[in-house]
Amino acid sequence: MNRLTRISVAFAALLTFAAGAAFAQTKGMIESKAWYVDSDKKVRDVAYWRIFLGDYDVKLKRNYPGEGQIEVDAGMNFQFFPAGPNKGFIEGNGQSSRGRVQSLPGMRIVSGGGDGEEIKMDVVDYIYDYGTKVALKDGRKGTLMIGAEGGGLLEVKRFQLSEYVKMKGKFGEEELKEVKDRVPIIGISFTKEGATRAAAEAVSDY
Repeated sequence: MNRLTRISVAFAALLTFAAGAAFAQTKGMIESKAWYVDSDKKVRDVAYWRIFLGDYDVKLKRNYPGEGQIEVDAGMNFQFFPAGPNKGFIEGNGQSSRGRVQSLPGMRIVSGGGDGEEIKMDVVDYIYDYGTKVALKDGRKGTLMIGAEGGGLLEVKRFQLSEYVKMKGKFGEEELKEVKDRVPIIGISFTKEGATRAAAEAVSDY
């Protein structure tokens, strides 16, 4: 198999993987009301959604029979999914030299250096500046980072929102249809008031 053929096969496999992952994500998606800030600083509501955080090269620690724990290089994309009122999680999916990999890294707030502090969505007031910064309910603000599984921190590159609506399918059943695909947004909150505060924050020049 020549190099061009190998690249074509790999690209086709990646497209198949991405399509399958997108289908699986919509099947398990739950309704979770949120308010986001669009690129015009308008606050809008959304019920079914996910946020793409970017593609990353990461190092994962994995245990393999007979080898113990080893470090694996992987190319992954990370997405933020809602998990009910004031709840959400980050999921990473990708490929490594050992095949398909998945990771559930945490979210961290960093303000003043170091590795910062791990946070959950229920302590977040709003996320702003294209998803790169976070304001907590206790008044603290800082940089929003992804706590990579293998150690170290990853910067959120830019929030990109995908939105879905419920529609009737061919046989009368309800199904989710994508109406926005990876649209850049400035901020998001689980409350309208929080999103309004996010809209009032300064925005970096991206």
